[in-house]
Amino acid sequence: MTPEHIAPNRFADRTAAGEFLAVDLQKYSRDPNALVLGLLRGGVPVAAEIAARLGLPLDALAVRRLVMPERTDIAFAALAAYGEHTSLKYIEGVWDSAQLRFEKETLDEVETDARKELDELRARLVGQSVLPVAGRTVILVDDGMASGATMLAAVELMREAGAGRIVVAVPVAPAPAHKAVQPLVDEFICAITPRVFHSVSAFYSRFDSLADYEILALVPHL
Repeated sequence: MTPEHIAPNRFADRTAAGEFLAVDLQKYSRDPNALVLGLLRGGVPVAAEIAARLGLPLDALAVRRLVMPERTDIAFAALAAYGEHTSLKYIEGVWDSAQLRFEKETLDEVETDARKELDELRARLVGQSVLPVAGRTVILVDDGMASGATMLAAVELMREAGAGRIVVAVPVAPAPAHKAVQPLVDEFICAITPRVFHSVSAFYSRFDSLADYEILALVPHL
């Protein structure tokens, strides 16, 4: 990283985060074999800025966390879907704890609800036509990682879909999430790895919720 390219303590917004990450991804500029996939929802504006600056095709990938009953801040698994491919990734340690604490029927209900939400999200914001990923360089982008659950599911999904090279680019991730994802991908780019982490939103001055129409405007072919 050059002296001119030092990550700020926080980003102005998701577009600014994408602008910053695009500098570290310059080697993929106009690469005919590369594409950018933003994780819905917050990853899409970051991915859109990266794709625009690098001249790469952009698409959205649907993800959904499976959270502990009565503890929505703790994910024990995550789902990811793109085209005909769907991946369910259990989080080591957390999944074991969930099995010990809750009945199988309860966890099955959480998974059923998450799959329904994922299908609805995919129907609205991913569409029927997706970009081919087999043999290509896929740059997976989110607006940050907390546990890394959804990114792990996205990475596994891309492996199953036959991606030739998987690159993960995120503006911020705590060390545990960083360590969980980095060994599983070909390249991992993270602007900020804070010593103290409470939430992704803390590293943005503006972190608005995104409506469907805003996502659709960023990915024109949807």
